[in-house]
Amino acid sequence: MVTAKQIMLKFREPNIHRVYRRLRKLEGKKYVKHERIAHKVGVYLGTIEARKLTNVHVTVPNKATIYTMQHDLLITDLILFYEIQSEKQGVDFTYRTEREIRFSMIGEGDNHSKLKAYNDKRDRIPDAVFFFKAADGNVTTTWVELELNKKDRKRYDDKFKMFDEILSGGRQDDQLYSYDQVIYFANDTKIHNVINQAKQRLINASKITVRNVPSIILEERWEEVLPSGTNDGETGGA
Repeated sequence: MVTAKQIMLKFREPNIHRVYRRLRKLEGKKYVKHERIAHKVGVYLGTIEARKLTNVHVTVPNKATIYTMQHDLLITDLILFYEIQSEKQGVDFTYRTEREIRFSMIGEGDNHSKLKAYNDKRDRIPDAVFFFKAADGNVTTTWVELELNKKDRKRYDDKFKMFDEILSGGRQDDQLYSYDQVIYFANDTKIHNVINQAKQRLINASKITVRNVPSIILEERWEEVLPSGTNDGETGGA
C-alpha cells in the first residue's frame, strides 16, 4: 500500500505527473487499484494479478482502513528513509515487509486456515525486517516494530519474553531469521516509557531500543536526505 509520492521517491521519478501516468496504465492492466481513504488520502494497492506477474511471495491486501493506511504508509516511509540514508553512507541495506514474512510463515491454504494461522502467530511477525550489511560483510538483522497506540502492559511483557528468546542467539523454529536487535518506532512518550520499563528485566535488554519516527518523514523534508542532484523528487534531467 503506497502513495504516488512514495513511488516518486523510490524510483526517483522527475515529477509526480509521470508517476500518475504510469499508475493509470497499471490500473488499466488491473495490476494496481486505487482507494481513497476518508475522501482525502489516495493509496495504491497491488493486486493478485500483479503478484502472478511478478511471482513475489506476498499476501495481497483486499482493502484499506484508516489504521492500516496510517501504519503501512509510515512503514514504507521508514523503508525509504533508511534506503536513501544507507545509499548515501555506502551501507548495503535490504528489507522484507510484513506481508512477505506473513506469506512465508503462514503459507498456503483456504482463507479460514490462513486467518487462524495469522491470529496464532501475529505477535511473532515483525512489521518489517531490516538488514544492514557493514563494510566487513557482517549483517545486522533488525526486527522492526511501528507502534502507533500504546498496548496494555501484559501484551508488552509477553512479547518481550519472546524477544528475549529470539535475541539469545540462533534462529527459533517459528522464525525466518536469527535477529540481532529490535527497534521500536513511536512518537508517544507513554509508549517509550512502557517499552523501556518492559525490557528492564530482560537478559537482552540492550538489544531493544525505542526511537522517534524521524522528523524528516513526519514533516516530509525528503530533500534533506535525497542524494545531491535531486530535490524532493525533482531532478534536472530525464
